[in-house]
Amino acid sequence: MIKHHIITITDENDIDSVGEYLDALLFASKTNQNDMIHYTFLQLAFNKLSLANLKTLCRERTQLDIMVNGFPRTKKYQLVKPLGVVPIYELRYGISHNEHLRLLFFPILHKGESYYVFTKAFIKTLEPDLDETDHMRNLSYQMYAEVIKEPTKYLEDDDL
Repeated sequence: MIKHHIITITDENDIDSVGEYLDALLFASKTNQNDMIHYTFLQLAFNKLSLANLKTLCRERTQLDIMVNGFPRTKKYQLVKPLGVVPIYELRYGISHNEHLRLLFFPILHKGESYYVFTKAFIKTLEPDLDETDHMRNLSYQMYAEVIKEPTKYLEDDDL
């Protein structure tokens, strides 16, 4: 039973970066096994997020077990991390040792329903050292403020 609705919204540039990233990964997964593995892990991560307590996910390591083409794969790590500006969080996923996908979101209650609203997708890298977390977190907070001002515009759209 789903506890939290997971949605994506367009940002300040009218771009749904999370939705577009996931759509591109889904398309690539049809012909590339590594992309299929990443997409399958992310689907499971979203499923865990929709069912679990957010504080628990932030506090404990989450184990994700998938099966792709008959081969089991496992990841165990801190799936969700608060970003120091309430209520912005990141859903974390390691693509490789060097590349780390971050999907930023915030929780919100609206008309008795719990939503996790995803706002930004970006890749952190170690080499070169590229980390847009603070900038993206601040933009996500601005989007949170917009949703709070006009929740029906974002949370009651016919496309949800």
